[in-house]
Amino acid sequence: MHVLPLRPNHLQPLVLLDDLANPLAPTDAVTEALADIELMTGTNDEIAADLRRRIGQIVGVAERWVVLAGGIDALYDAIVSWRVNAGPVAVFPPTHLAELQRVLDLGGEIEVVPRSASFGLGLSRSTRRFPESTTSVVMSPNDPTGTLLDIHELVRLSRQSRLAVIDERHGAYSRRTMAPLVREFDNVIVLQSMEWWGGLADTPLAWAVCPPSIGEQLRAVLPARGLQREALIAARATLDDWAWLQRTTRHVAMEKGRLYRQLRKLSMLHTPYLSWANFVLTRFARGDVEFFLPRMEARGVRVFVPDQDILPGHIRVSAVSAQATDQLKRALIDIALEL
Repeated sequence: MHVLPLRPNHLQPLVLLDDLANPLAPTDAVTEALADIELMTGTNDEIAADLRRRIGQIVGVAERWVVLAGGIDALYDAIVSWRVNAGPVAVFPPTHLAELQRVLDLGGEIEVVPRSASFGLGLSRSTRRFPESTTSVVMSPNDPTGTLLDIHELVRLSRQSRLAVIDERHGAYSRRTMAPLVREFDNVIVLQSMEWWGGLADTPLAWAVCPPSIGEQLRAVLPARGLQREALIAARATLDDWAWLQRTTRHVAMEKGRLYRQLRKLSMLHTPYLSWANFVLTRFARGDVEFFLPRMEARGVRVFVPDQDILPGHIRVSAVSAQATDQLKRALIDIALEL
């Protein structure tokens, strides 16, 4: 196949529609707080306690139900270390959970439970799909499908699992969270993080919302060195500007809706799947990924190709801005003329 040269100089800079970060974050308050970090008051323990209290207020639980960690990786390391010898870990592809590679590294077992055609979990009231000792992990919204877990699926997942982990790292765009429901289940953990929608990838902070009995076991296996001060300060500044950050996630969600509508009009793509994240998943109806990708990059657009055999010909496209959406649409129309 002839590959076009990437991004000739006369074309626009590369638009990264493969990135999952909120393009409008972090808030300026984070930059200002980190610039003046030496002047910030309060010990790390005091700031962490304040964060747990404020996060608990946001999600509707007491602060003792909130466990802080230095990013989503740290939470997964703790969960895997705790559960790897207790039974298999179930995943529901298509999904992207690279953090669970640690299960295999430690000699644990991964139970693969494919989703239904509509990307639901497909759990039945009467039929068990994995062993009772399983730790089940589900992203909601899921990457790359954008699918949300619903309450009926959560109930069945809880009943069929020893422990159910709901990863809501991209949940700020959906306005629907399972976090308050942990009070009704004694075996459910909800993970949330500021790394993507809060723009804090460089100062990662995440948390688990879970019953205190589970929280004690998580804290026992989390790194003893504790949380980095930069991450605590950045997270506190983010909460100080919470209303602004919520406006940015609403703005990105609205652009995601516009992106969905624009892609739906194009004949070379199938109608995108409904998504409650800041991205949409679609697949080519004419041409294929190998044909389109180099030509898209030559026109200044990069998208994400899921590395999963069950999603042939699919691309995941993130909402960035109206200008980026328009540039993507023009590139696809231009390339389609070559078909």
